[in-house]
Amino acid sequence: MVIMGLLMGSIFKLADATVKSTRAMVDHQSEEITRDAFFTLMKRHFEELPGNCRMDLLPTSESEPFLSELTFQNAPVSFNWGGIPMSAEAMRIITVKDLDGLDIVIEYFDEPILDTDETLAERGIEPIASVVLLEGLSRFEWNVLDGRNLNVERDEWPYEWEVRNRLPTFIELTAQFGENGEVIRRMFWCPTKVSPVTRMRQLQNSARSAAQQNGANTGGATINPNPRPNPEGSRGGSASDRAKRPTGPPAGKGGGR
Repeated sequence: MVIMGLLMGSIFKLADATVKSTRAMVDHQSEEITRDAFFTLMKRHFEELPGNCRMDLLPTSESEPFLSELTFQNAPVSFNWGGIPMSAEAMRIITVKDLDGLDIVIEYFDEPILDTDETLAERGIEPIASVVLLEGLSRFEWNVLDGRNLNVERDEWPYEWEVRNRLPTFIELTAQFGENGEVIRRMFWCPTKVSPVTRMRQLQNSARSAAQQNGANTGGATINPNPRPNPEGSRGGSASDRAKRPTGPPAGKGGGR
Protein backbone atom coordinates (compact mmCIF):
# COMPACT_ATOMS: atom_id res chain seq x y z
CA MET A 1 0.00 0.00 0.00
CA VAL A 2 2.87 2.35 0.79
CA ILE A 3 4.46 1.67 -2.58
CA MET A 4 1.11 2.16 -4.30
CA GLY A 5 0.66 5.50 -2.52
CA LEU A 6 4.12 6.69 -3.52
CA LEU A 7 3.49 5.62 -7.09
CA MET A 8 0.14 7.44 -7.26
CA GLY A 9 1.72 10.54 -5.75
CA SER A 10 4.47 10.50 -8.37
CA ILE A 11 1.93 10.09 -11.15
CA PHE A 12 -0.14 13.03 -9.88
CA LYS A 13 2.98 15.24 -9.59
CA LEU A 14 4.06 14.29 -13.10
CA ALA A 15 0.60 14.99 -14.48
CA ASP A 16 0.43 18.34 -12.68
CA ALA A 17 3.84 19.34 -14.01
CA THR A 18 2.77 18.34 -17.52
CA VAL A 19 -0.41 20.41 -17.29
CA LYS A 20 1.51 23.45 -16.01
CA SER A 21 4.10 23.09 -18.75
CA THR A 22 1.41 22.81 -21.40
CA ARG A 23 -0.43 25.80 -19.98
CA ALA A 24 2.76 27.89 -19.95
CA MET A 25 3.48 26.90 -23.54
CA VAL A 26 -0.03 27.84 -24.65
CA ASP A 27 0.20 31.19 -22.85
CA HIS A 28 3.57 31.89 -24.45
CA GLN A 29 2.26 31.07 -27.92
CA SER A 30 -0.80 33.23 -27.30
CA GLU A 31 1.41 36.16 -26.28
CA GLU A 32 3.54 35.75 -29.39
CA ILE A 33 0.46 35.68 -31.61
CA THR A 34 -0.83 38.85 -29.93
CA ARG A 35 2.51 40.61 -30.40
CA ASP A 36 2.76 39.63 -34.05
CA ALA A 37 -0.81 40.79 -34.66
CA PHE A 38 -0.05 44.14 -33.02
CA PHE A 39 3.11 44.73 -35.06
CA THR A 40 1.28 43.75 -38.25
CA LEU A 41 -1.52 46.18 -37.39
CA MET A 42 0.96 49.00 -36.83
CA LYS A 43 2.84 48.27 -40.05
CA ARG A 44 -0.33 48.34 -42.13
CA HIS A 45 -1.59 51.43 -40.33
CA PHE A 46 1.53 53.53 -40.94
CA GLU A 47 1.86 52.45 -44.57
CA GLU A 48 -1.77 53.33 -45.34
CA LEU A 49 -1.84 56.80 -43.76
CA PRO A 50 -3.21 59.33 -46.29
CA GLY A 51 -1.16 62.28 -47.46
CA ASN A 52 -3.20 64.81 -45.46
CA CYS A 53 -2.95 62.87 -42.20
CA ARG A 54 -1.77 64.79 -39.17
CA MET A 55 0.23 62.94 -36.53
CA ASP A 56 1.21 64.15 -33.07
CA LEU A 57 3.53 62.29 -30.70
CA LEU A 58 3.73 63.70 -27.18
CA PRO A 59 5.44 62.29 -24.07
CA THR A 60 3.22 62.37 -20.99
CA SER A 61 5.82 61.53 -18.33
CA GLU A 62 9.39 62.58 -17.53
CA SER A 63 10.57 59.44 -15.75
CA GLU A 64 10.63 55.72 -16.43
CA PRO A 65 8.52 54.03 -17.50
CA PHE A 66 7.94 56.68 -20.17
CA LEU A 67 4.35 57.25 -21.22
CA SER A 68 3.19 58.76 -24.49
CA GLU A 69 0.23 59.69 -26.68
CA LEU A 70 0.35 59.03 -30.42
CA THR A 71 -2.56 60.75 -32.18
CA PHE A 72 -3.75 60.51 -35.80
CA GLN A 73 -6.24 62.81 -37.49
CA ASN A 74 -7.63 62.89 -41.05
CA ALA A 75 -7.22 59.13 -41.18
CA PRO A 76 -10.83 57.87 -41.19
CA VAL A 77 -11.43 54.40 -39.79
CA SER A 78 -14.57 52.26 -40.06
CA PHE A 79 -15.29 49.35 -37.75
CA ASN A 80 -18.06 47.45 -35.97
CA TRP A 81 -18.55 48.01 -32.26
CA GLY A 82 -21.01 45.68 -30.61
CA GLY A 83 -22.52 44.89 -33.99
CA ILE A 84 -23.03 48.59 -34.76
CA PRO A 85 -21.08 50.10 -37.70
CA MET A 86 -19.08 53.14 -36.60
CA SER A 87 -16.55 55.52 -38.13
CA ALA A 88 -13.84 57.61 -36.47
CA GLU A 89 -12.25 60.86 -37.58
CA ALA A 90 -9.31 60.55 -35.18
CA MET A 91 -7.58 57.91 -33.10
CA ARG A 92 -4.77 57.76 -30.60
CA ILE A 93 -2.57 55.10 -29.05
CA ILE A 94 -1.83 55.83 -25.40
CA THR A 95 0.38 54.20 -22.79
CA VAL A 96 -1.34 53.68 -19.44
CA LYS A 97 0.50 52.72 -16.26
CA ASP A 98 -1.07 49.86 -14.32
CA LEU A 99 -0.15 47.76 -11.29
CA ASP A 100 1.07 44.97 -13.55
CA GLY A 101 3.04 47.24 -15.89
CA LEU A 102 2.04 49.22 -18.94
CA ASP A 103 -1.14 48.81 -20.96
CA ILE A 104 -1.42 49.95 -24.57
CA VAL A 105 -4.85 51.34 -25.37
CA ILE A 106 -6.24 52.54 -28.69
CA GLU A 107 -9.05 55.13 -28.60
CA TYR A 108 -11.37 56.24 -31.41
CA PHE A 109 -13.06 59.65 -31.73
CA ASP A 110 -15.86 60.73 -34.03
CA GLU A 111 -14.59 64.32 -34.32
CA PRO A 112 -11.22 66.07 -34.81
CA ILE A 113 -9.16 66.38 -31.64
CA LEU A 114 -6.04 68.24 -32.84
CA ASP A 115 -7.64 71.49 -33.97
CA THR A 116 -7.02 73.40 -30.73
CA ASP A 117 -4.58 73.41 -27.83
CA GLU A 118 -7.30 72.59 -25.33
CA THR A 119 -7.28 69.16 -23.73
CA LEU A 120 -9.99 66.62 -24.40
CA ALA A 121 -11.27 67.06 -20.84
CA GLU A 122 -11.56 70.83 -21.32
CA ARG A 123 -13.52 70.32 -24.53
CA GLY A 124 -15.65 67.55 -23.07
CA ILE A 125 -14.62 65.03 -25.73
CA GLU A 126 -14.63 61.33 -24.94
CA PRO A 127 -13.73 58.37 -27.15
CA ILE A 128 -16.55 56.50 -28.81
CA ALA A 129 -14.63 53.24 -28.38
CA SER A 130 -11.43 52.02 -26.74
CA VAL A 131 -9.58 48.71 -26.88
CA VAL A 132 -6.68 47.39 -24.81
CA LEU A 133 -4.18 46.06 -27.35
CA LEU A 134 -1.35 44.93 -25.05
CA GLU A 135 -0.92 44.38 -21.31
CA GLY A 136 1.90 43.92 -18.83
CA LEU A 137 4.72 45.70 -20.68
CA SER A 138 7.67 47.20 -18.86
CA ARG A 139 8.72 49.46 -21.74
CA PHE A 140 6.91 51.00 -24.70
CA GLU A 141 8.57 53.96 -26.45
CA TRP A 142 8.14 55.66 -29.82
CA ASN A 143 10.91 57.48 -31.73
CA VAL A 144 10.63 59.34 -35.02
CA LEU A 145 13.03 60.24 -37.81
CA ASP A 146 12.47 63.27 -40.02
CA GLY A 147 13.30 62.54 -43.65
CA ARG A 148 14.85 66.00 -43.96
CA ASN A 149 17.45 65.23 -41.32
CA LEU A 150 18.74 61.71 -41.91
CA ASN A 151 22.11 62.33 -40.26
CA VAL A 152 20.72 61.98 -36.72
CA GLU A 153 22.08 59.01 -34.82
CA ARG A 154 19.51 56.34 -34.12
CA ASP A 155 19.88 56.72 -30.35
CA GLU A 156 19.11 60.42 -30.71
CA TRP A 157 15.84 60.17 -32.58
CA PRO A 158 13.30 62.50 -30.90
CA TYR A 159 10.45 61.23 -28.76
CA GLU A 160 7.93 63.78 -30.01
CA TRP A 161 6.48 65.04 -33.28
CA GLU A 162 4.21 68.06 -33.82
CA VAL A 163 5.02 68.99 -37.42
CA ARG A 164 1.91 69.83 -39.41
CA ASN A 165 1.25 68.96 -43.06
CA ARG A 166 3.77 66.12 -43.21
CA LEU A 167 4.68 62.87 -41.51
CA PRO A 168 8.02 61.53 -40.32
CA THR A 169 9.83 59.12 -42.61
CA PHE A 170 10.39 56.36 -40.06
CA ILE A 171 8.84 55.52 -36.71
CA GLU A 172 10.61 53.16 -34.33
CA LEU A 173 8.92 51.26 -31.52
CA THR A 174 10.89 49.81 -28.60
CA ALA A 175 8.89 47.40 -26.45
CA GLN A 176 9.71 45.06 -23.60
CA PHE A 177 7.18 42.47 -22.47
CA GLY A 178 7.51 41.73 -18.75
CA GLU A 179 10.26 42.74 -16.34
CA ASN A 180 12.85 40.35 -17.76
CA GLY A 181 11.45 40.01 -21.26
CA GLU A 182 13.29 40.52 -24.49
CA VAL A 183 13.56 44.07 -25.81
CA ILE A 184 11.95 44.17 -29.25
CA ARG A 185 12.51 46.94 -31.79
CA ARG A 186 10.33 47.48 -34.84
CA MET A 187 10.78 50.06 -37.58
CA PHE A 188 7.77 51.38 -39.48
CA TRP A 189 7.89 53.36 -42.72
CA CYS A 190 5.50 56.20 -43.61
CA PRO A 191 5.51 56.51 -47.43
CA THR A 192 5.29 60.04 -48.79
CA LYS A 193 1.88 60.57 -50.40
CA VAL A 194 0.08 63.44 -52.05
CA SER A 195 -2.76 64.92 -50.03
CA PRO A 196 -6.20 64.04 -51.46
CA VAL A 197 -7.10 67.74 -51.35
CA THR A 198 -4.01 68.64 -53.37
CA ARG A 199 -4.68 65.84 -55.84
CA MET A 200 -8.27 67.02 -56.36
CA ARG A 201 -7.07 70.56 -57.04
CA GLN A 202 -4.58 69.24 -59.59
CA LEU A 203 -7.34 67.34 -61.39
CA GLN A 204 -9.61 70.39 -61.40
CA ASN A 205 -6.83 72.60 -62.77
CA SER A 206 -6.04 70.05 -65.47
CA ALA A 207 -9.70 69.86 -66.50
CA ARG A 208 -9.96 73.67 -66.56
CA SER A 209 -6.82 73.99 -68.69
CA ALA A 210 -8.07 71.36 -71.12
CA ALA A 211 -11.39 73.19 -71.50
CA GLN A 212 -9.63 76.49 -72.17
CA GLN A 213 -7.34 74.85 -74.72
CA ASN A 214 -10.30 73.36 -76.58
CA GLY A 215 -11.98 76.75 -76.62
CA ALA A 216 -8.84 78.37 -78.07
CA ASN A 217 -8.60 75.73 -80.82
CA THR A 218 -12.20 76.37 -81.92
CA GLY A 219 -11.86 80.15 -81.89
CA GLY A 220 -13.93 80.52 -78.81
CA ALA A 221 -17.10 79.41 -80.60
CA THR A 222 -19.31 76.68 -79.37
CA ILE A 223 -19.93 73.99 -81.99
CA ASN A 224 -23.29 72.27 -82.00
CA PRO A 225 -22.64 68.60 -82.71
CA ASN A 226 -26.26 68.14 -84.02
CA PRO A 227 -27.12 71.25 -86.07
CA ARG A 228 -30.75 71.60 -87.13
CA PRO A 229 -31.78 73.31 -90.35
CA ASN A 230 -33.48 76.68 -89.97
CA PRO A 231 -36.83 76.53 -91.79
CA GLU A 232 -36.96 80.31 -92.01
CA GLY A 233 -33.49 80.53 -93.42
CA SER A 234 -34.45 78.56 -96.52
CA ARG A 235 -36.68 81.40 -97.68
CA GLY A 236 -33.74 83.72 -98.05
CA GLY A 237 -32.76 86.71 -96.01
CA SER A 238 -32.87 87.20 -92.32
CA ALA A 239 -35.95 87.09 -90.14
CA SER A 240 -35.87 90.89 -89.69
CA ASP A 241 -35.77 91.45 -93.46
CA ARG A 242 -38.68 89.16 -93.99
CA ALA A 243 -40.64 91.02 -91.35
CA LYS A 244 -40.21 94.28 -93.34
CA ARG A 245 -41.47 92.81 -96.65
CA PRO A 246 -45.12 93.59 -97.56
CA THR A 247 -47.40 90.61 -97.60
CA GLY A 248 -50.36 92.17 -99.46
CA PRO A 249 -50.91 94.31 -102.57
CA PRO A 250 -49.50 97.86 -102.63
CA ALA A 251 -51.59 100.63 -101.20
CA GLY A 252 -53.91 102.32 -103.75
CA LYS A 253 -53.93 99.35 -106.07
CA GLY A 254 -56.71 97.42 -104.60
CA GLY A 255 -58.19 94.48 -106.30
CA GLY A 256 -61.57 96.13 -107.25
CA ARG A 257 -62.19 97.39 -110.79
